[in-house]
Amino acid sequence: MFAFFRHTIGVSTVRDYLAEIPVAPAWIAAGPGGDGFVEAANAVLAARDFKEH
Repeated sequence: MFAFFRHTIGVSTVRDYLAEIPVAPAWIAAGPGGDGFVEAANAVLAARDFKEH
């Protein structure tokens, strides 16, 4: 999955599986689970807002 898409995000717990997956996500959040998802969503929204100004 991470090889197919250009921009990929994983939550912190993906680090436990990096040795087992062929391609790592491009960006890994500091937080696990929902916290990591919120962190990633905030980063996407901040980047979008930055481009609009």
